[in-house]
Amino acid sequence: MLPAPVRDYVGGDLRAVRWRPVGMGVKQAILPTGGGATARLIHIPAGVAIPDHGHRGMELTLVLQGAFADEVDRFGPGDIEVSDETLTHTPVAEPGADCICLTATDAPLRFRGLLPRLAQPFLRI
Repeated sequence: MLPAPVRDYVGGDLRAVRWRPVGMGVKQAILPTGGGATARLIHIPAGVAIPDHGHRGMELTLVLQGAFADEVDRFGPGDIEVSDETLTHTPVAEPGADCICLTATDAPLRFRGLLPRLAQPFLRI
């Protein structure tokens, strides 16, 4: 399921990914990048929401498995959501299958809730 360049980063398929818990069952695996960008795989359990957040820069999200919906649209396998400073949203993984995405950002997210903001530096989001 992982594109070949991502398989090279993680050393195999999804079983080789070194997931780290973020909270509420959500897991991430930060991938090595150069410059000011950040790339990560995100695993969102079916039916779970990512906390409400905005963006300080660009975020590209490629859905690899499952689907999620937010205030903008629904995104399934192969879809890419492009987010910028104008978007504040609460992505929710659809019921039925966990959602796995590859995201790339050029700036930290802007969380609205206190707990996500406190955890943000430790989780490198």
